[in-house]
Amino acid sequence: MAAQQTYRLFEVALKERRVLSPSLDRMVFTGADVARMKTEGPDQRIKVFFPLPGQDAPDVPSGEDWYVRYRALPDEARPPMRTFTLRQLRAGECEVDVDFVLHGETGPASRWATHARPGDRVVLLAPDADCADSSEGWEWKPPA
Repeated sequence: MAAQQTYRLFEVALKERRVLSPSLDRMVFTGADVARMKTEGPDQRIKVFFPLPGQDAPDVPSGEDWYVRYRALPDEARPPMRTFTLRQLRAGECEVDVDFVLHGETGPASRWATHARPGDRVVLLAPDADCADSSEGWEWKPPA
């Protein structure tokens, strides 16, 4: 029997974009499955997958062996993935906040964020609330 995965894929759409500074925007994402997401620390790591040019949403393989199939995709067909910190999770409202640094057209995350509008879709890889095990996707451990 395979061990239960501590992270899972969440299909989300941009609900709102909040300008925090000239080079920092908070993206508020929503999706029905966000209710099944959890965070375990103030620096919870997540992954964000971005659509390729011409796609409305990133085409990320699903299922138990999704990552093996994702890595097997040719570079031109593999949706870019970047690591972010989950800023805030409101699972009951099906909302999750992620802050994006805007530094122009220099990479897939900044390029997407620069042009993102409500309704634009990404896929998040985040801790699964249905799994009791720790995701271990955080580092900061304050002293007692």
